[in-house]
Amino acid sequence: MKSLRSPLAAALFAALALGLGACSDSSDPSGGTSNTLSQVQANDISSDMAQDMDELAELSMFDASNGIPLSSQAAIQGAPPAPCVTITPTPVVNSDGDAVPDSARFTYDACVFTRGNGAMTDSLGGTIDFIDPLPLAASIGVRHVFTNFTRARINTVMPARSFMAVHNGTREWGGNADTLGHTITGFETAWTHPSGRTTTNEKNWVAKFTAATPGTISLLTPLPAGSITVNGTGNWSTMNRTWAVLVTTVTPLAYDPACTVAPRFTAGEITLAVSRNGELTNVDIVFTACGQFTVTRTPGAPI
Repeated sequence: MKSLRSPLAAALFAALALGLGACSDSSDPSGGTSNTLSQVQANDISSDMAQDMDELAELSMFDASNGIPLSSQAAIQGAPPAPCVTITPTPVVNSDGDAVPDSARFTYDACVFTRGNGAMTDSLGGTIDFIDPLPLAASIGVRHVFTNFTRARINTVMPARSFMAVHNGTREWGGNADTLGHTITGFETAWTHPSGRTTTNEKNWVAKFTAATPGTISLLTPLPAGSITVNGTGNWSTMNRTWAVLVTTVTPLAYDPACTVAPRFTAGEITLAVSRNGELTNVDIVFTACGQFTVTRTPGAPI
């Protein structure tokens, strides 16, 4: 896991660990030696994948003031303190005059959202560089470079929904008013789960979003209802062990922007073929409602 540069992230990490009674990965029933994924690990990898897929939708827009759509989060979570985002350089350069500058760095510092009379706290920290892939031609598209960009949630009412995620790497999306394509290469997310277990998800994905109503995708507004497919490869690590992962969309994920609980998919199915040292575990993730999915783990034949 990469180091956390943000003091806010470090404080939230400590609060998450202490508030949720963190335990070490050695509590895993697999005993730390099996190459086959345990049920606990299958649940963790499914949670990581579901949240990562949800973020594909959430970050598929550009906000000139905040980079990512803090306004939509504020509508759900309460307004953030101001200011909590710094943009450099100033003024930004925008050669083609579209919404995305040629290159601008957004630094998030103490962006904190609270709701439920303080029962839930969400926060952002770190930096994202927003780069126009076509700086001389107006277009719909953004290249993101994440550097220790940290998202944390502490939920004292439902601790199982707490987490911390630290993102590092580059990803790009673009398209038109009907569809968007995502390319994610070597992008790493380090997760801290409510139990205290830590996992790392490194992914090489190709994803596609299709609007339910053609012509409704805009660079400057959150995604409309639609469907998402995700396919690709990657590596998932915990307890100093790493598994190779093949991600396949069986049924496109139905994205509902009206959902207030992530992952915001009401239907769809993803399968994971997870392998290590010739041992295979199949994990089937079926999304059933806003924020809800089932996980089925099946040991596979040796490969």
